[in-house]
Amino acid sequence: MMHDSQCFSLAFLLLHQCLRVDASLPRTADAIAQLLPTHPQGYGAPCSNTTYWKPILAANPTFAAKAQSNANKLTTMPPWDDAAYLLFGTTGNRGVGETMMGARHAFTQTLVWASCFNASYIPKAEAALVAYATQPSWANAAADTNFNVFYGRAFLVDLNSALVSSFLSSALYLLQSSLSNATITTVRTQLMNRTITPFLETLAGTRKPFWWQTQASNWNAVCWNGMTTAVLATVPNVTQRASVIVSATTQTLNYLKSFTDDGYGLEGVGYFNYGFGDFTELREKLCEATQGNVDLFASSTVDAVAQFSLYFPMRQPNTAAFGDDHLGTAFSTSIANYVQWAYGSNTLLGGTLVSNSLPSVLMMLTSNVPNLPRACAALARPTAVASDPLRHIFNISQVAVLHASNQSLFDMTFKVTGNGGHSHNDMGSYEILVNNTFVLGDAGGPLYYEARTFDSRRYLSPLMNSFGHPVPVVAGMNQSEAVSVQASHKFQLNATLSPMVDTLTTDLAAAYAVPTLESLVRQVTFDRTGLGKITIQDTVTMKAGAVVDFESAFTALG
Repeated sequence: MMHDSQCFSLAFLLLHQCLRVDASLPRTADAIAQLLPTHPQGYGAPCSNTTYWKPILAANPTFAAKAQSNANKLTTMPPWDDAAYLLFGTTGNRGVGETMMGARHAFTQTLVWASCFNASYIPKAEAALVAYATQPSWANAAADTNFNVFYGRAFLVDLNSALVSSFLSSALYLLQSSLSNATITTVRTQLMNRTITPFLETLAGTRKPFWWQTQASNWNAVCWNGMTTAVLATVPNVTQRASVIVSATTQTLNYLKSFTDDGYGLEGVGYFNYGFGDFTELREKLCEATQGNVDLFASSTVDAVAQFSLYFPMRQPNTAAFGDDHLGTAFSTSIANYVQWAYGSNTLLGGTLVSNSLPSVLMMLTSNVPNLPRACAALARPTAVASDPLRHIFNISQVAVLHASNQSLFDMTFKVTGNGGHSHNDMGSYEILVNNTFVLGDAGGPLYYEARTFDSRRYLSPLMNSFGHPVPVVAGMNQSEAVSVQASHKFQLNATLSPMVDTLTTDLAAAYAVPTLESLVRQVTFDRTGLGKITIQDTVTMKAGAVVDFESAFTALG
């Protein structure tokens, strides 16, 4: 067995393998503090470090010129618009305000990258950084309850304020020798007051934790990534920085609970890209900061999660649009490549670029450097992982992905349970491809989010209640709320499998609050013979004396 010391300083051990057990992680702040630099340090190295940047720019020869060209196209900082932000409170429209805030972020980020390679952009970058840091709110309006952040009545760490914290702290680190003391002081003060201090207080127990710290949600990974970045780059006290890393290793386990133990992502593919992308980004940052001693992939739970993008597609790149996913949502190629890199591949393509953070862009750039040194150890691929070309069944979440063979044209995903955050009332739903084209099944989620998407009105929408899904209606009743039903009733997916025909059955009766319903058996027969054939048969049995009132819905997609 390898010891902790053998997992140390992996920067130049490209193919080093390290056995991973959860207990190998340093567990105390004192132990981690010994690994950290004395002073706060961001990801990578400042732009003034030519030794660090020379091979990166050589591997990305157009990046610096493109950054400056993009900056030359800018005129003035997009103005902050109170009305756009507050529109959410009157109409539930969050898109207008978020677009306004996103434009300010993009403007400032463009100038930061240009300034990294040409000091003439610094004055404009400083003005943008100060304007961005001092805008009325960093939080999205949808998360700003009663607009308390906007009106200065509260502090909040949400998805966007975590991103802003990561961005501003990274900008100070990259441009530190070029920025004026006044700019550094203003931005750092805003960072400490708005997010870092409140966040540290939640870890110290003097402030109530933000909801995402304890929940199985993509928010957990995204917010932890942003705030850990900000703390490591900003907080002078090394013990405080070490304590944050300890908390990150424990609280991000809540993010992993948004997956079942078979690796199925309860939030869907889009939120896998978002959350797991930030989780992998955080992994790299923690490995770099601790010389490889803290690895978020050290938990065996991650092995199954990391393979989700391998097993869930029906036929590349198409996946079932369950829950809030949209038809055509595909797994991030860069995340899939990163997983291969993490598990021993010698080549990393595309980094982990799924977010709009400065470290994410830097990871993308460094991924193009030949013989890229590793911050985290290369992992041995789990021996239990095996691929079946005909199917993959997530036994715990009870989701089956069935593949064509030979000349057959059909691919299908059928789900019984697997509901969680962002899911719909869709027990028994499915997705069908013919020649890799969506033709029948689940229509996916809304084109955009609004206030009622996540409040008490969520399941009034036929796109989210069962009426808009290819599942039965019984006695005029839609399915009950899926997560609650699955908590109180154990559904079962039964499978009879063979090279040519797979048969799946389940009883959906408990999904309906219809006392007179005895059973509702849905049977799917997936036949690979010839060009293929799929048969979906619903058999309803009512209790004695009850009238049969039953409909089966089929939703066409093409």
